[in-house]
Amino acid sequence: MILLGATAIEDKLQEGVPDTIAKLTSVNIKIWVLTGDKMETAINIGYSCKLLTEKFKKVFLINGKDDLEVETQLNNTKIQMDQFKIAADKENLREINGYALLINGDSLAYALKPTCEKIFLEISCQCKSVICCRVTPLQKAQVVEVVKRNKGIITLAIGDGANDVSMIKTAHIGVGISGYEGNQAALASDYSIGQFRYLERLLLVHGRWSYYRMSKFLRYFFYKNFAFTLANFWFSFFSAYSAQAVYDAILLAAYNTFFTQFPVLAMGAFDQDVNDEYSLAYPKMYIPGQYNLFYNIRMFMYSLLYGVVSYWADYV
Repeated sequence: MILLGATAIEDKLQEGVPDTIAKLTSVNIKIWVLTGDKMETAINIGYSCKLLTEKFKKVFLINGKDDLEVETQLNNTKIQMDQFKIAADKENLREINGYALLINGDSLAYALKPTCEKIFLEISCQCKSVICCRVTPLQKAQVVEVVKRNKGIITLAIGDGANDVSMIKTAHIGVGISGYEGNQAALASDYSIGQFRYLERLLLVHGRWSYYRMSKFLRYFFYKNFAFTLANFWFSFFSAYSAQAVYDAILLAAYNTFFTQFPVLAMGAFDQDVNDEYSLAYPKMYIPGQYNLFYNIRMFMYSLLYGVVSYWADYV
């Protein structure tokens, strides 16, 4: 037989995928690729979207055919990582260029077993990029479930096909891309977007605004109610504990209904510390939310303190 020709089909990345991934990784968001494609295709996709680069210190491959071989490869990978860390400490290197992990579906089935689950997660969390190829829809959901159960972190799953539905439903936040592969993923998701690049705006703009508004809303809520309640509490000492209210009944009913309802609602719905252009231009502003800096025990105590100050200012 004489070869007359050949055909090839290229599955192009959507517009803006590399830039979106670069911005998300710059704000400490770990990105794992769970795909049903074969290893070679997954590697090419990794380099195309810049999840894999030549600057990585090491790219680890897990392709064992049984549980013993997979466990051995995972242990060897852990040993190499420890050796790289010791060498970096001796050379006073602040940061290693990072690692990447590649694992196929057959090996992943063994890595998710209880005997290998812990070390697999430990290794994966030390890698900047994790690519799982030849995985089934069930394995995608299992990976998300293992991370949720053992790491206690917020997970987001994004997909565009019917084989991503179980993964999307398992994650804390499911994002579906409606497009050429149908609307199954979009219908099963919490949020639906048209292209992958819109995930950048969903997280860095709307996600950040949502956290900022909710944090400010809760602080204001505790502040206004503490200031209001403290006045009645303090008045009870002067009313001989007779349960007499310091305010008129109409004012008591109107406090939450009219006087303080609209500022709280407006703050929770429309408040912005910076506009969307700044949020996209400076993605590092997303990081404070990861450390819960806008709402924590200290900020909660500040809200109560402001309530005390507001009460005493009126009382005096």
